[in-house]
Amino acid sequence: MPKHRSAEAAAFLRAFLAWEAFLEESFILYLSRQKPPRGRAPHRFAFPPSQRAALEWVAEGRDYASWTHATHVSGRAERFFRDGRPFAPVLRGNQNILDEARIIRNAIAHQSRSTRDKFETVVRRKLTIVPPSLTVGGFLGTGVLGNIPPISFLELYVAKIEFAAHQIVPS
Repeated sequence: MPKHRSAEAAAFLRAFLAWEAFLEESFILYLSRQKPPRGRAPHRFAFPPSQRAALEWVAEGRDYASWTHATHVSGRAERFFRDGRPFAPVLRGNQNILDEARIIRNAIAHQSRSTRDKFETVVRRKLTIVPPSLTVGGFLGTGVLGNIPPISFLELYVAKIEFAAHQIVPS
């Protein structure tokens, strides 16, 4: 594990990976005619004979489907479900925060100049400056400016992802 990975960065990465797994699983289950605990199953345009077939269909000829870009998942949802529901409206409504989360995830997972530059852009938007020697974990442990009660950026991103998940699968 690279030195820049702190407990906050590791926790964030686990949360983001869980978000991706949630998107895939809920998408496939809805495509397989499953209903959420509360409400009705979404109207499907496709009727795969099995969950394995559903996975193949959403992968569109690739080894697997990517779930990291909210815009790509929204587009996929519009191909398989009426109005892309429940995915597209939720993902579009949370587009900025999900894009920031993806950028932070990439900054943890990849050590490239471009991922660092994108991460620093997020930090500037949130903090107005990039403190010297700031790590991804250090940023995630920083308190959100003006938030009452005080919460860290890690808590903010995890709460937003959890809220989006509850909108996709109401319980």
